[in-house]
Amino acid sequence: MSFLRILIVLVLSAQFIGCHNLQKKPRFTLEKGDLLFQDLDSDSISDAIESVTGGAKDLSFSHVGIVDIKSNGDTVVLEAISKGVTYTTLQSFLERSSTADKKFKVEVGRLNPEFKSFIDKALEAGEKLIGKPYDAIYVMGDSSYYCSELIYDIFASKGDSMEVFQLNPMTFKDANSGDFLPFWIAYYKNLGVEIPEGKPGLNPNGMHQSPNIEIVFSYLRQ
Repeated sequence: MSFLRILIVLVLSAQFIGCHNLQKKPRFTLEKGDLLFQDLDSDSISDAIESVTGGAKDLSFSHVGIVDIKSNGDTVVLEAISKGVTYTTLQSFLERSSTADKKFKVEVGRLNPEFKSFIDKALEAGEKLIGKPYDAIYVMGDSSYYCSELIYDIFASKGDSMEVFQLNPMTFKDANSGDFLPFWIAYYKNLGVEIPEGKPGLNPNGMHQSPNIEIVFSYLRQ
């Protein structure tokens, strides 16, 4: 009888452990070339960008960077920010959008399989742009870069006929009234240039919705 009891206990324990393991989710791991879409909400320009580009239900993205994993194993983010094109540590990048409960308003986009072969060459092209200035005017085609322009250019620079991301006419107008937002009027007046309404460009929210990527992880909802 004691042997039978022991056998029953062992069977039940094995079933419990098996069920417990099935419930445990595998730890998410970033891959080289992953895109990090960030909801900053930290300053007026981030809010202004989000207001004219739309976004997800509870997140609206004003910034994007791309993951690079160096030969020594370090994970860094290639991005264009106010100080120019730079590498940023992953933790520093995430902490910019930290919430009160210590989560990060960042989602991870991963290129579809047919584009994976582009990643290494794109990151090599990006490394050569380190130190280039930030594009505060948001006009493509010069030697300065805003965040999504940087991502677009490093993939387009390979000369492949297939584009990962598409350019669209930019707008700086309120979607409801059709008028330029006061922020952008003052912003471009201060720069002494015309608002580049209708010029080709792209933004983090638009890239986030690209059919050529899959959103594979949310740091906010983990």
